[in-house]
Amino acid sequence: MTNSYDFILDNIVYSYSSVNSYETCPHGFFLTYIEAEERSSSWYGEYGTFIHDILEKYFLCELDEKDLTNYFTEHYNEYVKSFPPPYPKNLGESYYEDGISFFDNFTFDRENFEVVFTEEKIESIQQDIKLVVKPDLLLKEKSTGKYILVDYKTSKLKGSKYDFKKLEGYKRQLNLYAYFTWIEKEIKTDEIWIFFIRNNDIMKMEINHDDIIETIEWFTSTIGKIKDDEQWVANTDKSNSYFCSNLCGVRMSCEKNK
Repeated sequence: MTNSYDFILDNIVYSYSSVNSYETCPHGFFLTYIEAEERSSSWYGEYGTFIHDILEKYFLCELDEKDLTNYFTEHYNEYVKSFPPPYPKNLGESYYEDGISFFDNFTFDRENFEVVFTEEKIESIQQDIKLVVKPDLLLKEKSTGKYILVDYKTSKLKGSKYDFKKLEGYKRQLNLYAYFTWIEKEIKTDEIWIFFIRNNDIMKMEINHDDIIETIEWFTSTIGKIKDDEQWVANTDKSNSYFCSNLCGVRMSCEKNK
């Protein structure tokens, strides 16, 4: 099937974020990556970027553990400039307090690890598809030689039925990072660590190669669906309404959202 947007679709550099955005809402993907609508920042995005920047500074030895909370409180308003959504109530205060709690209690044996890279863009071409990933952090444990991919999440696990779906998405993302780190850097990841900032917890998982194969199949098959799509139908399901109103980067220009 010939798609009227073939030229654009063939030249997109696909990432986990772009492919996952298609699954969330094909119309949002269309506006973002084909129509190239201007993207709006969000309070959630600004908060997440701030947390990432602090942890990057820590692992690059630009901040020590004792400095983290002060840096968070002193620079918060420089990074987080948007207003938080009105729902849930007191959302901004909750995230702010969770950030303080995380950095107050943060402990890590930094001297036992080598930082291989942080926030490094890894590009690849597979089956004529241009791809890019950008892991938060890759560590090498000095005592064992293990390579550990680290990712930071500001979403909170609440012990609900939605946590399973959320975790499956995170695992897919990290499996994709592990695969392309191996393909392009020739570094075999042994473990995945997810820092859940607002849970004050680190989830550690060994790499499962069957999961990586499943992730690559999902990634490439979804790109195939993107290239075949002619309708770009908006996800107007009630369960997606909060994302549409508060998280989608093209929410201001989306006629479906209006």
